[in-house]
Amino acid sequence: MSVIDKLKEITSVSDSPGDKAKFEKDFSLVPPQAPDMVITPKDRDEIAEVVIMANDNNIPICPASSKVHFNGGTIPRVSQLMPRPVGMVMDLSGMNSIDKLDEENKWGHLEPGVTWEQYANALKEKGYRTTMPLLPHADRSVVMDWLEREQATAPLFEYSEQIGGMWVVWGQGEKFATGSASSNTFGQPGNYAAGVNPQGPGTIDFWRLLQGSQGTMGIVTKAVVKFEHIPKIEKTFFLPADELEELIDPTYDILHRRIGYECFIVNNMTLASMLAESGDQILGLKEKLPAYTLILVIGGLLRKPEMMIAYQEEYLNTTFKENNPSANLVTSLDGAPGLEEKLPDMLRNPWPKEKTYWKHALKGNCQEIMFMSTGDNCVVFNDVVMPLAEARGFAPDEVGLYIQPVEGGRACQVTYSFYYADGEADKMLDLYQAAIPAIWNAGGFFNRPYEWIAQYVYPKAPDYTAYLMRVKKLFDPNMILSPGKLCF
Repeated sequence: MSVIDKLKEITSVSDSPGDKAKFEKDFSLVPPQAPDMVITPKDRDEIAEVVIMANDNNIPICPASSKVHFNGGTIPRVSQLMPRPVGMVMDLSGMNSIDKLDEENKWGHLEPGVTWEQYANALKEKGYRTTMPLLPHADRSVVMDWLEREQATAPLFEYSEQIGGMWVVWGQGEKFATGSASSNTFGQPGNYAAGVNPQGPGTIDFWRLLQGSQGTMGIVTKAVVKFEHIPKIEKTFFLPADELEELIDPTYDILHRRIGYECFIVNNMTLASMLAESGDQILGLKEKLPAYTLILVIGGLLRKPEMMIAYQEEYLNTTFKENNPSANLVTSLDGAPGLEEKLPDMLRNPWPKEKTYWKHALKGNCQEIMFMSTGDNCVVFNDVVMPLAEARGFAPDEVGLYIQPVEGGRACQVTYSFYYADGEADKMLDLYQAAIPAIWNAGGFFNRPYEWIAQYVYPKAPDYTAYLMRVKKLFDPNMILSPGKLCF
């Protein structure tokens, strides 16, 4: 019996060229590679059986939880350590049930195929919202984005780690649950904490092993994620600036006093891309906007919202102004009339499906480079990145910048967006590969090491990489999960 026939006894399998072509490329610069087959399991048990069979037959598996990817994470690769056939893509997009919305504790139980559009709409019907990354694609997987270390636009500690417990199938086929989801009382009446504590019982954070692992350790089949009430009252503030340096201290001031919910910095290129109705309006709108803008949304939730708003506004009108006398905090933004009214709703919804995705509207393609830094060090990277872009024919003033503080300002996720046309892929890749060592040498930390970044950073940490390989062998002894990713 052939491998495909064996798999068909377990789950749905296709080796048609059309189905395979859906997974051979994404929006990234990673070279295309079609899988040998695509499987679409319907539940955790089928996934476990497939993983066991794949181990027995030495078949690689590349899990994919949505159809929209930007960094090549689900394009099959051949590992340099263990060359072998490409293998299968495990399409989890059909596992898209929202098993539970726990309104008492504000946790949602989501399968990996649940998209931002699906989740946001389900919550909205009940009067809730989810914090989310900046304007995510409607068809992106919620669980995947949090596993991939996307950052929420609300940099509060209670929102910084969105995932609680997870259900996973390890690389050898063993089914497991992390944190309080592993308790034998899970699901029993009165056990309100089930699945919401990623650390316990025990002292090993298995969920951190899975976070950022790009499917190389295990296949997550369900996760517990946070949600929140829709604010009763909201108000938007803007702090425009000609130079990025002008916004750093005010941002620290706001975050250290836990003022507001959404708080981030964008340059005029990123903001114009967010706001333009079509791609041909972006550059014109950019010229009307401040070079840099700190965006802050304050609000009051279910209990005493008026008191919450009043407290925050009092601080912004008194202490904040005393600490930052040159900061011009305003409630409307020149060049974007009415933005203060529509922005809060924009930030709690994914990008509308009927519109071209905002990162692709200008030229059809966008390559991002993301890394972590401290807030005060963010100012150095323009001097690193912009000359590299200009030397390769990209206008520096058409490079997007988005700085997302995390955990009350402890650090920031910095994202540069390079917009390019179809015929510019080669020079875009040259810029991307040149930016990696330059950013590293300037103090940037890559906590999302895709493709060429992984090839650069792991040799920099040989001891860590050796330990990581030992861990990989424990959870995936035959190296079948996502070969060619990370350092595997």
